[in-house]
Amino acid sequence: MTASIDNRAMLGELFYKAGLINIAQLCQTLCIAHKNNLPVGRVLTMIGLTKHKTIEDALKLQNLVRQNVLAYDLAIEALRRVAASKTSLATVLQDLGWQGNSNRDEDNLGALLVEAGILTQKSIEDSLGLSRHIGLPISRVLILQGLVTPSLLGTALSAQSLIRSGRAERNQAIKALSSANSLTISTNSSCDIALITSRAPYIRLDELLLLAGLLSNSDVKKFMQFQGSDSEKTLGEAIVESGMFSASLIAAAVRLQTIMAKHQVTPDRAARALKLVFSKNISLTKALKEISRESDPYDGNISLYHLLRLSGLVTAYDIRRLGHLPAHPEGLGSLEERLIKTGIVNRSALDASKRCLLLTQEGFLTAEQAMIVLHHWSWSGEGLTRVLEKLQWADGSRLPSLKALAFVG
Repeated sequence: MTASIDNRAMLGELFYKAGLINIAQLCQTLCIAHKNNLPVGRVLTMIGLTKHKTIEDALKLQNLVRQNVLAYDLAIEALRRVAASKTSLATVLQDLGWQGNSNRDEDNLGALLVEAGILTQKSIEDSLGLSRHIGLPISRVLILQGLVTPSLLGTALSAQSLIRSGRAERNQAIKALSSANSLTISTNSSCDIALITSRAPYIRLDELLLLAGLLSNSDVKKFMQFQGSDSEKTLGEAIVESGMFSASLIAAAVRLQTIMAKHQVTPDRAARALKLVFSKNISLTKALKEISRESDPYDGNISLYHLLRLSGLVTAYDIRRLGHLPAHPEGLGSLEERLIKTGIVNRSALDASKRCLLLTQEGFLTAEQAMIVLHHWSWSGEGLTRVLEKLQWADGSRLPSLKALAFVG
């Protein structure tokens, strides 16, 4: 069983096409999500571009599209309407003429894992509870808790995609998933699943050209219509084959995608460099050197404020109580004092968050792990060192370093 993971109706693209974010905000979101291995929906709420309820509705729409029961264009219009009003998603879909259950979730990941005998229903329910609390997809929660391996998760997601697309019977897919669980699958095996890795470009060619101002939205729509006549071609391939841009410009754009994937340049800087390549007809190397003198509006790193938002220790309501936020990192000191004075967080919660942030910066924890650490710390009442030891995300040889870096002073 070989299949790619279903990547239709990507969340960031849904928000962009619904007009809820612009191309610069989309690229900024993708940069932060890619660099910190965070879900796009979590980043959108973290940086204040949308509300948690809108993300929940968008995820339901995405799920319906991937189950082949809702047209993509209808999902975009539904998201636009539900974000602009207090109307429920079910009512919006009904007003648009769609007859169905907006909460439909057939062949969901948890059910497949239970039926394949890999996990118990109790494990799935506990993971779903944690998923809802911290805003991470259940697939990521299962990985972080060590309940499934990345390889097995890939197989499960592939089985789900095959069932929903009608390319495999449910019983057949579950049997294959159960067999995969009992085997050690090598990366070169014919049964292995090709997953998208962090090395893959996270900014598409059309998105980079849009951000650079070399394409307009109307241009993209025309290319999408052209692409529709040949479903085998991607939007990027349609743009390349159109001859609208020179081979050297396309080569520069592709090179910039690779550089961005390695976090050596941000989308904003890449777009400015590509625009210089186009307008001045210079090499990419010269363009990057020329824009290196200018500062970036963001670098994709997680700040203390971001971690507080991610972990739920600071909510959107709290931000409204605080008023405006500091525009520069040097203003974060005053932000900490304001958080404490208003009673939004106490000193121990702030210290725990600062220590977790330091661990992420030093490479001991991922942003996702830091979220779960703070979640366990907040409800267990145990010390941060003890929580880390229980979660077993640091081996014994590294714990002394952890204490020296974050748990002393």
